[in-house]
Amino acid sequence: MIALFGGTFNPVHEGHISLALEVKEAFNFESIEFLPSYISVHRETPEVSAEIRKHLVELALQPYPDLILNSCEIDRHGPSYAIDTVQFMTQKFPQQSICWLMGADSFNSLLSWKNPQGILQKVNMIVCTRPDIKIDSSVFPSHYLNKNESLSDFKSGRIAFHEMQPNRCSSTDIRRQLKQQLSVSGCLPQPVLEFIQRNELYKT
Repeated sequence: MIALFGGTFNPVHEGHISLALEVKEAFNFESIEFLPSYISVHRETPEVSAEIRKHLVELALQPYPDLILNSCEIDRHGPSYAIDTVQFMTQKFPQQSICWLMGADSFNSLLSWKNPQGILQKVNMIVCTRPDIKIDSSVFPSHYLNKNESLSDFKSGRIAFHEMQPNRCSSTDIRRQLKQQLSVSGCLPQPVLEFIQRNELYKT
């Protein structure tokens, strides 16, 4: 199985790393592929370029050989629609089962995405839940993975839920703290923090 972890990663932080490692272990993935968007269609356009966000992900993942950068959305340019990415990946790896990782907030808005049915026809989904966000049970309820089922038994079309371990790191909070010159201790990998400080990113 291939696991894709998409996002703006603006910037990538320790919460992203912890979640990827957690999901890798819980679902027995060999690796997790971080998939930074070029132009996010569900969030505000980042003030930091896609190439810089990609480089920050590279720096963050260096100590983790099982966490891999996948730059296909940045290489493709244009709006980063999930349906385009899963079509690309399923054509590239036709024998592989592909899993798409997403947060509960993204899952609740899934029906507003471009061709959500088409996405689910091509991949399985792992929705990372947390106590403060209630899952919208009207989003593809017939596709939920049953307790007696294993995600590895399905090539596509199943939605599994994984309760995240609490983590205080948030890209929004990190950007605000950097702008206000506050400490972001514990939330940014050291090489990421050093690159941000050296290049005076997230100051405006």
